[in-house]
Amino acid sequence: MADLNQHLKLRNTPGGVITSSAFTYAVKFYDFAAVKFPELKQYPPDYRCTLHQAAIIVATLIQMERHTAGEGARELHDNVSRAFPPPARHRCLTAIQDLTAILIATDRAFIPPEHIPSFADAAGVDDKKLQGAVGEWLARSITKQPELAPADLPLAAAMGRSAWTSAVMIVRVLKNKNKR
Repeated sequence: MADLNQHLKLRNTPGGVITSSAFTYAVKFYDFAAVKFPELKQYPPDYRCTLHQAAIIVATLIQMERHTAGEGARELHDNVSRAFPPPARHRCLTAIQDLTAILIATDRAFIPPEHIPSFADAAGVDDKKLQGAVGEWLARSITKQPELAPADLPLAAAMGRSAWTSAVMIVRVLKNKNKR
């Protein structure tokens, strides 16, 4: 029972703000994208939103590590990991770890369960390159294609921009909360 209510206790913490805001932004993206990218409707909403939420969370954590020069990153990552509702925790953390392994060029098998590694190696990478990598991962993961066709590139770019821009908004909210 304690684990069931843990995410409720953490909802106003930075990790809770990140996880819930990322979910909200992911849902809004697919509401918006339904017109421009109708092919997305063929993929289950829970699946694509989970992946997009994970991408937004990773983008947020990268930007936060940049902002704080890595200070407090371990605590923030742990807070994010615990802030998911129990039914969503495993699938969201798995997606976060899959994307993280690609961005920091590590073997996914070496990431412990419920752990989010440091993004110090990715924090120095150019925003556009990270945005592109996030979008490509999202598009490949949602479509379950090992490679993207040229027709999929606009979709990947839109998803990458969405994840990165959503992360910028979340970081602003967190910075404003810290000023109070």
